[in-house]
Amino acid sequence: AGEKSRFSFVVFVLLCEVAIIILFGFFCTYDKYVRFNAATEEDTTLRTQTVYPLYQDIHVMIYIGFGYLMTYLRTNSWSSVGINFLAAAFSIQVYILAGGLWHNVFTGHWGKIPIDIDKLVSCDFAAAAVLISYGGILGKVSPFQLLFMSIFEIFFYSLNESLMYQQLKIMDIGGSIVIHTFGAYFGLVVTKLISPPAADKNPNNASSHNSNLYAMIGTIFLWLFWPSFNGTLGSGSQKTRAILSTVLSLTGSCLSTFICSALFRGGRFNMEDILNASLAGGVAIGSSADLIFTPWVALIIGLFSGGLSTFGFNYISSFLGKKLKLYDTAGIHNLHGMPGITGAVVSAMVIAGITSSDLGVDPNNFWPNVRDSSKQAWLQIAGVAITFGIAVSSALLTGLLLKLKFLSPPADLFDDRQFWIIEEVEEENANPASPNPRHQQLISEPSAMSRTDRDNRTDRV
Repeated sequence: AGEKSRFSFVVFVLLCEVAIIILFGFFCTYDKYVRFNAATEEDTTLRTQTVYPLYQDIHVMIYIGFGYLMTYLRTNSWSSVGINFLAAAFSIQVYILAGGLWHNVFTGHWGKIPIDIDKLVSCDFAAAAVLISYGGILGKVSPFQLLFMSIFEIFFYSLNESLMYQQLKIMDIGGSIVIHTFGAYFGLVVTKLISPPAADKNPNNASSHNSNLYAMIGTIFLWLFWPSFNGTLGSGSQKTRAILSTVLSLTGSCLSTFICSALFRGGRFNMEDILNASLAGGVAIGSSADLIFTPWVALIIGLFSGGLSTFGFNYISSFLGKKLKLYDTAGIHNLHGMPGITGAVVSAMVIAGITSSDLGVDPNNFWPNVRDSSKQAWLQIAGVAITFGIAVSSALLTGLLLKLKFLSPPADLFDDRQFWIIEEVEEENANPASPNPRHQQLISEPSAMSRTDRDNRTDRV
């Protein structure tokens, strides 16, 4: 990345911020519960105490969970966590405007966009969709390209979100459809369009013992806080069911991942499987977490999704690479795509089978717009199909635009050095006769292994 491209990035971000500040000034305001009013102070306090702790959990997932999960690339870890930080913060600002726009379009109400803590939760959900897509193109885009992509993705994500929740009124409390399916297939199309040939053979496309250890920090944080992600926007017993079901589903996916990893890898565990597939239970149960009334169902969903995701990492990824030349850096198809579609199908099955003894009322009078259970179930399937279509079509446009040269695509793949000042590298450049041993270890750590190599090994821990 030369001086010209760095200057272009700075100008782009500054112009975006100026535009966002102007738009916030004209079109955004704090919600009525946020502005001082003695009559609503008690209610405002209750709303804050109820939502903000769970919002903090989601914030941890976005900035630590997603960020550290992607540090497994040994020479791209700074960009994984650092550019994740940048993109998530930028996405919050863009979503407030884009989400507010589409909400006004579908409701026909053109007042100012209100901002409250619930809105911030939705902002993090939008950021999650962007970061899921980032996983597919990890190491293959510049910060400039990622922020440019974020604008387009959030615009179309917000369109789909309003269509799903305000028009179709699907049940999707944890975002299996709206967040995970959209983010995964948007990212897959973009990575197909922009990935250079043989990107998966790049020597920097490799992990190491230490980089995988850092990535495990992200996995553990995501696993711990995922129940908050799925339950935050619920209320009363709905919130409690979503949290309980998500915990049970996550335990199931954790166990099935270890089982299947050992089965597929000759009796030992593969860290790539454990880092990712152990989280699939949180994705797959997202659409039905608040609709499950029996614990064993949540366990089965987790066990199935963890096994499916592990199978994807071991067989489906290599198949897509060979047949479609699709290289998905972080395996988002396996962690978010397939479990997201699974979540939609599961929600349809749960809705179709739910009884009056579960709900306490006739199911046909429970769903939005007084629909019967069969219609609501089919709308779940229609919702995931429409989401897939919007994600793919909008990603085609975005991917083509990302190939423009002025967006400063990276000269080298999976390499922090073109975007970050790394002291070891600077010292080595100043004194090439005495290379810094720490940097030598970074570049050629003996335990490092590329993903292609891993596909040919069955015994790696």
